Amino acid sequence: MFGLFKSKKELTRKEKTEKFLEKKKVKINYNLPPIESEEETILRSPKEVAQRVTVLATTNMVAFNGITGEEAIEYLQAYNLWDYVTSDEKNFLEDPTDEKKSQETWKCEAIWTLMWSLKIVDDLGYPNQMCDLNNITAEKYPIGQNKDPNDFIESITESRTKAEILDANDLYYRIDWACVDARINGLDLKDLNPGVVYERHYALNWLVNYMDQEWDDISTDT
Repeated sequence: MFGLFKSKKELTRKEKTEKFLEKKKVKINYNLPPIESEEETILRSPKEVAQRVTVLATTNMVAFNGITGEEAIEYLQAYNLWDYVTSDEKNFLEDPTDEKKSQETWKCEAIWTLMWSLKIVDDLGYPNQMCDLNNITAEKYPIGQNKDPNDFIESITESRTKAEILDANDLYYRIDWACVDARINGLDLKDLNPGVVYERHYALNWLVNYMDQEWDDISTDT
C-alpha cells in the first residue's frame, strides 16, 4: 500500500508539471519518468544551503568585478568560510580570467534558486529571463560591506518544504529536456532562457542530493 501511494504521488507531480508546460506550450517528453519521491529524498540542510549561497554570492562579486579574486579569498578566509569553497571555485578565485568571469556570472541563477529555497525569494519565477539579485534586500543578502556573513548563516534555520522543492525540481527537469531537445534539433525556443533553466536545474539537483553529487559535479540529466 505504501509503495502504491508513493507511486501515485510521484505520478501526480509529473502530471501537474506536464499540464503547466502544456499551458506554456513547452514541448513535453511524456516518457520522462517521475523524479524521486519525498520518502527517497534527503534535502540539504538549511545551514548547508546558507553556507553554499554565501560562497556563491562572494564568487559572483568577482564575476561582476565588484571585488578582486584576491579580496574574495581574504574575505572568505577571514570569516572561516574557505573550507566551504569548492575546488573549481578556488581555481576561479585564484585566476579569474574574463572567460571564467563570463561563465561565473550565470551563478546568479543558483543564488536566486537557493535563496528561494530558504524562503528569502518569494517566487522563483518563470525562466524566460535572468533573475535580478537587486530584488533581494541588502539586509537579507548573505554578504555586504562591514557585514559578517556568519550572521546570515546562523540566522537560517528553515527552508521550503520537501514537496515545494521537489515540485520545482520536477519542473526544471522537464523544461531542461525541452531546452536540450531544441538545441539538438536546431529549434527556436519561445519564452525560455536555456541558460537560466540549466543553472536553476543544477541548483535544484544539488538541493535534493541528486545522485549524492557535490557542487562541482552536479549532473543535470534529462
